[in-house]
Amino acid sequence: PPRFSWLMTGIATGAITAGGRALYDRLVTGYGRAFDWMVPIQGGDISMTLGLLSLCGVMWSIKTANRGLTIYFAVASAFGVLGSILSGSRGGWVLFPVILFVLYRIFRDWFSPKVKLGMSLALALLVIFCLTPQSGVPKRIEAAKSDISLYFSGKNKNTSLGHRFEIWKSSVDSFLEKPLFGWGRHGVRLSQEQQYKRGLITKEAYDFNSHAHNQFLDEMAKRGIIGLGALLALLLIPLYLFKQYLKPSFAPEVRTLAAGGVIVVLSTIDYSLSQAFLYHSSGIVFYCVSVIFLYSALRSQQLMTDKSLL
Repeated sequence: PPRFSWLMTGIATGAITAGGRALYDRLVTGYGRAFDWMVPIQGGDISMTLGLLSLCGVMWSIKTANRGLTIYFAVASAFGVLGSILSGSRGGWVLFPVILFVLYRIFRDWFSPKVKLGMSLALALLVIFCLTPQSGVPKRIEAAKSDISLYFSGKNKNTSLGHRFEIWKSSVDSFLEKPLFGWGRHGVRLSQEQQYKRGLITKEAYDFNSHAHNQFLDEMAKRGIIGLGALLALLLIPLYLFKQYLKPSFAPEVRTLAAGGVIVVLSTIDYSLSQAFLYHSSGIVFYCVSVIFLYSALRSQQLMTDKSLL
């Protein structure tokens, strides 16, 4: 079974690697967005999850008074979040404050006033960095505002967000026509063709023959309620299982792994609101492997704790 220390330090190393690659992409290669050589959204979202998992490691190392690992996990957390920021993947930022609040609620009984002050300062520094032009965040926010304004005014529906609005609308219409089983992965093209001929979607939206840029709407259009139910099961069953181990009575390692599992599920839900995150092989592999490793390590750690109490 995966050992707690190896798994958590491995995750942290992955976060540092992702953040380091993001810096290399922006500062050395000159890419406009980090991970531009692959899919920036996927790279940025995975980097964010690694950073948040490393933040769970920070909580554990503070609880166990391991200062060396506290620094390592803190650096890893910063690098992981930095990778997301430099990728410009706005979808990964939507529920970021909510996820931070969930982490605080999970670990609040571990925090001393001094730790709370340190976390507040770290959060303030993150906000300040995001407000600087070098981070790229203000530019991406302004672009989003412009896209929304242009779309709803009818001046331009082919912007980044306007394109998303069009294919979201298309997916909802397809779902309403065949709500139980959907149109199928290839059959949905027939529905989109009908919508385009009736002038319900733009040509650009019709030509985007891939996914709905929303995992939930994509499943609804292609596989109906059945597909949506399967997707929700894939997300909510692990969430329920991990949640059972968040109680203060469990060992710090068990709670840390359980919190990590909760974070993986919540962050995947976040990404899936504006991207078909699990449609890509990188997304589905990362999600499944993360859940399996974290839960395997959690159960192994709990069994070890139970044996030690006998």
